[in-house]
Amino acid sequence: MNVIEFDGLMEHAAARWPRIRDGVYARLETLLAAKLGPNDLFVRLGETAYLVTMPTSGAQEVSAVCTRVAFDLHTSFLGECSLAQLHVSLVSECDQDTLAFNRLGVDQIIRIAKDVGILDQLRFRPSEAEMDTGAAGASRAKQSVGGVASAPVVSAAGAAAESSPDIEYHYIPIWAVPSSAITTYACEPKSIYLTSRTQPVALSYLSPRDRMQVELSCLQVGLAQLTKSISNGARFLLAAPISFEMLGAPVGRAAVLSLCKELPNDIRQYLSFLIYEVPPGVAQTRLANMVNALRSVSRGVSATIAPTLRAYTAYQGIGLRAIGFDMREFTNLCPFQQNDAEQLAQFARRSNLGTLIANVKEKSTLKYAQDAGIQLLSGAAIAPYCVEPRGMCRLTWAETLSKPDTELWV
Repeated sequence: MNVIEFDGLMEHAAARWPRIRDGVYARLETLLAAKLGPNDLFVRLGETAYLVTMPTSGAQEVSAVCTRVAFDLHTSFLGECSLAQLHVSLVSECDQDTLAFNRLGVDQIIRIAKDVGILDQLRFRPSEAEMDTGAAGASRAKQSVGGVASAPVVSAAGAAAESSPDIEYHYIPIWAVPSSAITTYACEPKSIYLTSRTQPVALSYLSPRDRMQVELSCLQVGLAQLTKSISNGARFLLAAPISFEMLGAPVGRAAVLSLCKELPNDIRQYLSFLIYEVPPGVAQTRLANMVNALRSVSRGVSATIAPTLRAYTAYQGIGLRAIGFDMREFTNLCPFQQNDAEQLAQFARRSNLGTLIANVKEKSTLKYAQDAGIQLLSGAAIAPYCVEPRGMCRLTWAETLSKPDTELWV
């Protein structure tokens, strides 16, 4: 058993902590759910800690998982993570009345960070860099100027030497229900392979740097296919999914805009964006800035709503084209219900916005969407994924709902 503490996030948020607290919990639980197995459990302790138990795993594996999750949590909200912010503890005593634990030392965290591949992304104080013996530690010590540790600098040669994710792509048809047509496709990773693992990994498993690379690669592939289709007359609309975390990092947003600004204006009218994994309690101004930046290079922007709070106020009057849910963000503890679809549709009508539900796999979700009048739907329950966009095709509710349940999971 390990304990993940994130009191540093609360101190950094200061007066904003009550507003973002639920978003921090939701993000941490999403990260844990992506890495834990069916026999593993986690529970919140107080306001800034979670207890993680992995009964079938060794102590080192549990600490590695918790360290990686703590790193990803801080990076999600702060854009970076320092060694001093990684607070992971090993439980030494546990009974009905007592829970005693010992925090892992700096040298232990450094060793774990090396093992899980995040050491190069950590910020170090000079005294901490001295503990990291070897080339990496010496490099970081040299980067410290005036007692302040700067971000690690990666040369072009060093970046080329690092292993990159190997990606297989596919296109997800998006059904426009009012017109009964599929004209829009989203380019997403079908499988992601790392040299260190034999099996494909989920996007949530990747480090922020690798995840940014995957998202940019999907955008590049989608834009190349869009340009090709327009030149040969087989046109389609491209919906590019970009995570909130990607756009929240200045380097990520600049990379996205740089790719799109190279497009001719006549191609931009076929491009739209979907901002997903928007955290609960997001500041309206921050989301509005992202929307305005993407609108300048596309035909429109949509965004998903965090399922934990289901709060809509930040999405009003900021230039969005549509709002909705990504079914991958729902969990067994926070399931999608009919009331969610109805409230989404009601708010969208009042705000003159479109509605969408992405990655639908269950027939019950389809029926909720039909009853609420959701306008845009995608996922295995709608149409099979394809290697290349198939152009425009027709689809009706009768055809969709008549599919056997077994087909929805293919």
